[in-house]
Amino acid sequence: MTTTPSIAVIIAAYNARNTIGRAINSALASPEVAEVIVVDDASSDDTVDIARQSAGADTRLAIIRQQENRGPSAARNRALRESSSPFVAVLDAD
Repeated sequence: MTTTPSIAVIIAAYNARNTIGRAINSALASPEVAEVIVVDDASSDDTVDIARQSAGADTRLAIIRQQENRGPSAARNRALRESSSPFVAVLDAD
């Protein structure tokens, strides 16, 4: 039985350079995942660069960079607005 990927994994990230790669790779390893949306909440480190590198050529990863730190709830809400999947899972960046 083949299932169609239908889950969006949303990850709010702030200065998560040491853990964001593992979080993304964990989400992308699930065949049910249609999209992974990382919202960088104005990190001052290289979280975004590491996030891009960790996905390689996987096109299911979307990265949104907020210019102002607004907290994890605002970052998650932004990802929810961007998602096109019928189901959502929240994953911490760490």
